[in-house]
Amino acid sequence: MKPPQHHRQHGLTLVEMMAALAVGLLVILAATALLHNARAAYQDIDDAGRVQETGRMALAHLADAVRQANHLPWETALAMEKPPTLAPGLRGIDNSRQANRLDPAQGNFSAGAGNGFNRSDILLLGFFGAPTHAAGSIVNCSGASVPAGPLEERARSWVIYYIAPGTGNEPELRCRYRGKSGAWTSDALARGVEAMQLRYAVDSDGDGRPDRWLDASAIDATLWQRVVLVRIALLVRGNQRRPSTPGAPARSYDLFLTDSGDAGYRFVEKEGDRRLRAVFQTTVLLRNAASIPPLPPSPP
Repeated sequence: MKPPQHHRQHGLTLVEMMAALAVGLLVILAATALLHNARAAYQDIDDAGRVQETGRMALAHLADAVRQANHLPWETALAMEKPPTLAPGLRGIDNSRQANRLDPAQGNFSAGAGNGFNRSDILLLGFFGAPTHAAGSIVNCSGASVPAGPLEERARSWVIYYIAPGTGNEPELRCRYRGKSGAWTSDALARGVEAMQLRYAVDSDGDGRPDRWLDASAIDATLWQRVVLVRIALLVRGNQRRPSTPGAPARSYDLFLTDSGDAGYRFVEKEGDRRLRAVFQTTVLLRNAASIPPLPPSPP
């Protein structure tokens, strides 16, 4: 009797090969989708982290700068026979980006309004430095120490904060200041800051408590010396553009929550510009009082 012969299969049939290719293609597609989703998730997390870091850093920098406004080395001032008469070291301009037209040391606080980048405001801060033996230091927005005198208006250091487009038309928080040579220069502090709005609390009756919140346009030259609080709001955007849904309404961001519904505080994104955005807000108490003249006597 002849033993049975076992035939081994050599190669694949066409059907088997097509099935194997289909399974392999599905595996590749699944792996590609997972990789794409993982990459997109990483980019979203990185973008969100960058927005948070930029917003917190910019807000902290502005808050520290506002606390320096009106700083005066009092031991130097008290040693003078006549105290210096100085303009308030805090000013603001609504809806403007023309910081290059300002020269506070020369008394020029005027700039064109109505052309601010996303209706952003300008903030001007003036201060003198600290004595060399002081525990802390007073610096401008470049991080350089500023001189403590002479206590004259022309010698006071000023910094000007504003929003303007930078490289690639990317909006950024910028600071303008005078260097050691006396020439004005401007540095970018934070990219992606899309808008800045400011409001000011005024103690108009001198009782030590703020009476009302005002925009810069509602504060005259004499009332600036009675500002006691500054409220700062920033809108920061990310780098990644997200796909937009056709017909989806444009998203809006309120930099200040007010009952008036003032459109000047609201930012509406452009159609198709679905970037990650966040609003950052803080309120800063002025540490240094301006030279406030005595209040007139109350009527009998």
